[in-house]
Amino acid sequence: MLDTTEVMVVASSLVAAAATALFFFGPRKRTRAKSETGGAQQVDLMVDGGYRPDRIVVRAGMPVKLNVLRTDRSACSEQFVLGDLGVSRTLPTGRVVSIDLPALKEGAYDFTCGMNMLRGRLIAES
Repeated sequence: MLDTTEVMVVASSLVAAAATALFFFGPRKRTRAKSETGGAQQVDLMVDGGYRPDRIVVRAGMPVKLNVLRTDRSACSEQFVLGDLGVSRTLPTGRVVSIDLPALKEGAYDFTCGMNMLRGRLIAES
């Protein structure tokens, strides 16, 4: 039979495990491209301990312009890699780097930092 302290420890452990699973595997907020200027969809992306937003939805068949601002000073976030599209850029701290992408086919394109620790996804939908 468990005493009160043991029950509290087990209950706290279960809550912590559920919160951890929800954090890593739970639903993520998706952000749509905000504007279309010059024939390209514009998306502002912040790099600060992770990508914000980390799920970006764009319209398939239209060029995309990513405006990436890195405020994080860690070496990990210095590179931005969109491997499926063969894109890799160096991100200086505190300066916006614009990355022009061609019109994308429908699908999901993962982006990461140079060390593959920070992750995000660009989703092209019709």
